[in-house]
Amino acid sequence: MKKNELETPISDAVRLHGHLGPFLVIGVRMGTIANRIFASCSTKKGTSQVTVRVPLRTPYSCVLDGIQSTTKCTIGNQKLKVQDSPKEITAQFRTQCSDETLIISANPKIIRKIENEFSRGTTNEELAEKMASTPENQVFKLKKM
Repeated sequence: MKKNELETPISDAVRLHGHLGPFLVIGVRMGTIANRIFASCSTKKGTSQVTVRVPLRTPYSCVLDGIQSTTKCTIGNQKLKVQDSPKEITAQFRTQCSDETLIISANPKIIRKIENEFSRGTTNEELAEKMASTPENQVFKLKKM
């Protein structure tokens, strides 16, 4: 997915979340990848459940709002399940229209790079821009089951 194709989903997520940041963008990208892969499903039977493993502290937990915004799987409608993880950021997407499961994992090297750049004073917006423009295969590992 090209960066300009992410502008609307990122803008929508910022309205929900309140500000722009790299982990929000990671969540948006995870959700948009799942939407793309499950595009053959009708809107009614799209992603039916997401289980996310993420450190339950900011800024990592911002991934959750990106996923909620793009998939409409939320805590409130009980389609989003969250599990605390010491370091891993992984989302498992399931759909009703098939037996397929998609697992999207954030590359640990990318997460460390964000952490290092944060510690050097790089802004949320600058890091979000980098996450939006970094090629998908460098940010994520995808596994379809």
